This record gives sequence, structure tokens and C-alpha cells, in this order.
Amino acid sequence: MTEDTQPEDPVMTDDSHPPNRQQQGGDQHPSAASSTVPQYMPIQPRGDPNKHRQAMAEEKKIEDTHIIDERRRRNTLAAARMRERQRKRERGLVQRRNELTERMNQLEAELVALRTQRYKQEAITSNEDYEELFEQLSSKLETATATMNLIIVEIEKLVEIVKSINI
Repeated sequence: MTEDTQPEDPVMTDDSHPPNRQQQGGDQHPSAASSTVPQYMPIQPRGDPNKHRQAMAEEKKIEDTHIIDERRRRNTLAAARMRERQRKRERGLVQRRNELTERMNQLEAELVALRTQRYKQEAITSNEDYEELFEQLSSKLETATATMNLIIVEIEKLVEIVKSINI
């Protein structure tokens, strides 16, 4: 081969040996082995390293943006779920308050009916009948009063809960 047709990289030809391989045979001097190792061109990076760094930075920025967008999407969905739970809780509290108010109105009506009945039965002739009726009415009145007090406490709790809710 001539100089202008010689390949730049050492390649095996019929009469050459593979690179970095010692010739077979007896003991050889180390300097003889090193003289047979071909010299390679220094490795050159492919492409522009600055462009590579810039491309990697852009890719990282895109990944970071994607991660941030995904977090925002998840946070938005979580906030929507929390708002829906809050609305559901508020509807339940309002419904419970309405039920308790209705029950309190029923008990007040019963109390008025008991008082009216008591006034109508003033014409009782014996003290025993009067005391028995008084005990019955007192018992019903105590029950109604205790129930009304419980309802009032429940309504106050509900009012506090509703006031503490941030809408």
C-alpha cells in the first residue's frame, strides 16, 4: 500500500497482527512489544459539547416542567375532592340541624298540649287524682325539658361547626 491509500485506523491486514496483541512465540523484550502497538488518534467528542450541555439542560427543564405540571394537576384534583367533601359535610350538618329543629318544634307543641290539658283538668274532684295527674305531667315535662336541652346543645354544636367552616 502507498502512503495516500493507507487507512488512518490500524486495521488487520493479511500480514499484520491484531492491535494490542503480543506476537506469539518465546519471551520478548518489553520494548519490542510496545513498539508493535499501533498509535491511535486521540478520541474526539462527537458534536459540539456546548450544544450537548444545552440540549441536556433543555431536556431537564422540560422534565421539571412536566413534574411541576403533574403536581399542580394532582393538587387541583385533591383540592376539588376536599371542597366536595366540605360541601357534603355542610349539607349533612344543615340537614341534621333541620331535623333537630323540627324535633324541638314537635316537643314544644307537645308541651303546649300538656299545659293545655293540665289547665282543662282543673275540675278534678279528689286530691289523689290531681297528684297522679301532676306526677304524670311532671314526668312528661321533665322528659320534654331534658330532650329540649339536648336539642339545644346539639344545635349550638352545629352552629359552632358551621361558623368554623371556611367557605
